[in-house]
Amino acid sequence: MMTAKRLDSFEVVCEWASCSFKGHSMEELSDHMFLHLRDYLGDKDALEELDEFACLWNGCEFLSMGSPTQLEVHAYFHNYHGKLKFIGSQLLKSRPDLPSCNQGVHSHNLLAECSEGYVCQWEHCDSTFNNPEWFYRHVDNHVECAEQQCISQQQALFCSWAGCDAFFKIRYRLREHLRSHTQERIVACPTCGSMFSSNTKLFDHLQRQAEPIESLVCEHCGKAFPSERLLRDHIRQHVNQVKCPFCDMTCTTLAALKIHIRFRHCDDRPFPCDFCDKRFKNQRDLQKHTDVHNEGTVYRCTVEGCEYSCYTLQTMNQHFKRVHEAGERSKYKCHICDKVFSWCYTLTLHLRKKHELKWPSGHSRFRYRKDVDGFLKVNMVRFETVEVTKEIMKNMAKKPRNLRQSQRSNSAKKRAAVATESSWSSPAGSSSPSSSSSSSCSSDLSGGEEASSQHSPRGGDSPVYCMMTTIPHIEDEHGGISQDSSDGGGSSGAVQALTEVARGLGMDVV
Repeated sequence: MMTAKRLDSFEVVCEWASCSFKGHSMEELSDHMFLHLRDYLGDKDALEELDEFACLWNGCEFLSMGSPTQLEVHAYFHNYHGKLKFIGSQLLKSRPDLPSCNQGVHSHNLLAECSEGYVCQWEHCDSTFNNPEWFYRHVDNHVECAEQQCISQQQALFCSWAGCDAFFKIRYRLREHLRSHTQERIVACPTCGSMFSSNTKLFDHLQRQAEPIESLVCEHCGKAFPSERLLRDHIRQHVNQVKCPFCDMTCTTLAALKIHIRFRHCDDRPFPCDFCDKRFKNQRDLQKHTDVHNEGTVYRCTVEGCEYSCYTLQTMNQHFKRVHEAGERSKYKCHICDKVFSWCYTLTLHLRKKHELKWPSGHSRFRYRKDVDGFLKVNMVRFETVEVTKEIMKNMAKKPRNLRQSQRSNSAKKRAAVATESSWSSPAGSSSPSSSSSSSCSSDLSGGEEASSQHSPRGGDSPVYCMMTTIPHIEDEHGGISQDSSDGGGSSGAVQALTEVARGLGMDVV
């Protein structure tokens, strides 16, 4: 909600067609938009046979397919978007030190596709809205009216949104939390129109566009940043802090873990296609699929001599990059045999079939990172907090000892052969599958696959790819293996720097 100070000078210009109306409150803007929609749509019942409704807002390319209601929701969001851009412009007046946005104004008024309305899912409430301003105000009323309840001899405010059992001591925290349910944004960049859930994220948006400082470089991935805070926030993304309760997958945030569980461990597909029997796990996948049913929309390759065509723009972009941009350039290299590839999926097939590697439990693919020789190679490093590592070790301790010994003896010869070829070795004394070396065939990695629900078509005797969680034992600057510190070696500067920063952030890293 806007402060009283900002409301005093509030002014948003209507950009519907050639209109230049200036509204000084959201009530004025909403009433004004209602008149535009009434003139444009007229009698809804008489328009049911029309196939599409285009948004007339300046610079907007939105097209509602057969749904005037969806256009109404979209149009009212333009008003709300204008409010957020105004708040952003007022906010930036107090921060002249921030760089200006250089992303251009081509997306200034472009909005993401929206649904046909907003539904409040607060307990015992099923109110619906076509205007985001009224919807967010309504939800805020629930926050103000929420009563504290006793839990563990303390007073707390519970979130009563459907399926949520979170609780907070402070009402402000409950309000912030509800934005994760409603997707409310409170400020927008006045230049490019990007929306954010906090003022800090708007400031970060601008700071990221400043020239990076050479000394502020992430030693793990090589990305440079213009401020220390952005670098610190970035490094947190390299440290996994939460573990999946169903497998050994670890994630950097709870949000990432929720996505992992939804896609890897849940069969629920709540988004059905209106044109066929397929169902999807999220709205984005459904929208991508729906393009297949748009028979009138066919994308054709514009390169002379190429007759490729498809039904989605995303597929066409992938075709162009794969066939016409890359050429014969090889960007990926196998870390075992040094064979090069043009595409990551061909390297993935090579690693799985030629070297019989498998990705760790919970993962759905290999991940690649740029090596010192300029090629992208499979990422063999994963940083985790002590708590996460201990949890994985505890899970491994519960597994039948005879099962682990049987699997190790059955696959010892094949793992040893691949270990010789790849020239990777295991750190002495490693007993945890998550604290083992980055070797794709370390003898202590077999346990990591026991917890996996993914089974290799080659059987359980295949070497297991696993990203290490220990800081030492990673390739040095010459591409070899850094030995134990007692041998005069040590971990690379990249790992040491990342470790120090992570510990400086209060993270215990093994």
